[in-house]
Amino acid sequence: MSPVLLSSSRHSCCSLRLSSRERAVILCLAGAQSQKARDAASKGSAARRERVARPSGLPVFEKVTSLSIPTAGSGSSSSSGSGSAAVPPLPLPPPLPLELELQGLSPLDAQKRLTGRVKAARTLQDFAAIISAGGRLIDAICLVAILSGLPRAVQRAALPVVVTAPPPPAAAAAAAAAGAAGGGGPMGQLRGGGSSSALQLSEQDGRELAALVAGVVALVRIRLREFDSNGLVTVAVGLAKLSCHVPVEASVFRSLLTPLEPRLQGLTPKALANLMWALATAGVQPCGSWLSRFYTSLERQLDAFSGGDLATLLWGLAKLDLMPEVWLMDSVVAASLSGLRRSHCVADGATTLTCLARYYCAYNYRLGDEALGAFLAALQPGLREGAPGDLVAVVHSAVCMSHLPGRAFMLDLYAVLKDRLTCEPTLSYADFSRLLWSLSRVDCTPPRSWLREFVEVSTPKLAHLRPRALSELIWALACWDAKPSPRFLDEFFRASARRLNDYPPTQIADTLSALAKLGCRAPAPWLGGMLSSFAASLPDARAHELVVTLESVVAVADDRAWLAAPPQRAALQLLADTAASRFAAFDACSHARLVLALARANCCPGAAWLSEQQASLASAWSAEGGSGGGGGGGEGRRALPAGIDTATAAGLRQAYSQWEVELEPVLAAELEGRA
Repeated sequence: MSPVLLSSSRHSCCSLRLSSRERAVILCLAGAQSQKARDAASKGSAARRERVARPSGLPVFEKVTSLSIPTAGSGSSSSSGSGSAAVPPLPLPPPLPLELELQGLSPLDAQKRLTGRVKAARTLQDFAAIISAGGRLIDAICLVAILSGLPRAVQRAALPVVVTAPPPPAAAAAAAAAGAAGGGGPMGQLRGGGSSSALQLSEQDGRELAALVAGVVALVRIRLREFDSNGLVTVAVGLAKLSCHVPVEASVFRSLLTPLEPRLQGLTPKALANLMWALATAGVQPCGSWLSRFYTSLERQLDAFSGGDLATLLWGLAKLDLMPEVWLMDSVVAASLSGLRRSHCVADGATTLTCLARYYCAYNYRLGDEALGAFLAALQPGLREGAPGDLVAVVHSAVCMSHLPGRAFMLDLYAVLKDRLTCEPTLSYADFSRLLWSLSRVDCTPPRSWLREFVEVSTPKLAHLRPRALSELIWALACWDAKPSPRFLDEFFRASARRLNDYPPTQIADTLSALAKLGCRAPAPWLGGMLSSFAASLPDARAHELVVTLESVVAVADDRAWLAAPPQRAALQLLADTAASRFAAFDACSHARLVLALARANCCPGAAWLSEQQASLASAWSAEGGSGGGGGGGEGRRALPAGIDTATAAGLRQAYSQWEVELEPVLAAELEGRA
């Protein structure tokens, strides 16, 4: 029924009986402007004011104006003080403070009210108000709810900070806490490690969280005897997540371990895994008796663990450098492999293999190649769904354990990585660096089409890579025999020139050696900076790095006149003199390479240096059994123990002849025999 029918005539029929005030309201809302309607509204309002005293300023339509949203210019003010039809709604009264809500309630009702407020809390301020108002009324159930919800509030308040290197332990723990709060178990997205971002709170939020944690810890100490087993685990996990942002004393976690020790056998597999994760994240290592009970409980329920829980458990044990008995470790690994064969979950596999690689380095615990191959085969069907960091962790961990993945696995991995190089989510700089190190050591060259795209995608990343990653990138290209484009090389020289002082000797030697292997030429300013950086860290250089650097500098120099200038000759002489002090550590092949590099650079080291070098070369040669292998041409063409072939022997004789140095009889006989 339209309002127009109600007001068109006083003879109109209507099934509703309306009072005079209701009729005036509807007429005003409908926008009727007739004089008769205004008179009726005025008379109704006056009569109402006579019967009921109303405070001044209160609009007539306070109960109906909220039904419609007034617009600018809509409605007109009534005459003779009858009020306006378009009046803004009254503001809602402020919510009652929690302290007043709790007044007059019984302790049980107050605790229920607090728990309800905890479930609705979203911000740090909400939790602060609850703890401030509740005080000692907060019971164990409410504390469990707080420590379940507070880490999620921290995650919402924190901002991601992008890093270009593997995060420090605190940042890694923060990433773990973010993953734990995000679902899927406490491991979250920390499976492969090498995360490129970490969550960080503002300074003000950090102070508020520190005060919150202090209040929560105090309440936990008071209610410690009231927690059940699952509550104690939840408290430990929640405090571990918060410890990634603010410090939590180790004594708090140890106070939780004491009542948990006799209850370990009653914990579920997920609770056991989460508890070990929490202790590892907080850096609290249990005592021997506690661990014995933990391992016993683990053994009894091992078949009930899921793949994700086993990955979480292994991460916690490896983080704390805890090595169970070998038979128990073998059982855990076998259960993990069985779970991966069912799930093909790359995230769980990446965590497991990362932990196994750590055990290999720390305890020399290594699976056989057959078992490691079985792990990779179980993960192969799920590679397409793997996160970039997990894909890198799988191949990186396998290579760290000296296991080279098969060609079938690597070709599937290359196909998945090709998408990850260009599509989101893409590889972080840290993952990119670890991938380069791994792929350069795998005996499976990528397809040429993959290499071309890889080089193109790598070019924009060069400015953000650290010296180690830059060195591994050029080394990987050299291993694949993939000479980069001039554009790539120009950007590579620009990116590395900014960080020449940060290069350690090993990475300088690898970089120069890779450029020499690719047949590239380096610009003189860049090469001079590399040479100066290496000369500044000679005490840290190893023997073979001296030889590699010297011969690589000679090989990649594009300006022979620059190489013969006094500053460069002095640097080369310094490298040669340092090498002379370590002749006893050199093999015969390194001796020969050093002399040939100096000869190509036309740098005569001097009679005393050459005399010492000849004696050391002859001694190393004899020690390696080279003296018995001389003779016929057939012997000279095969690989001899000393590593000196016919061409090398001829080069040595030519170098000594060029420097007009008389060969010692023993060395002369050896060189003639090789020739």
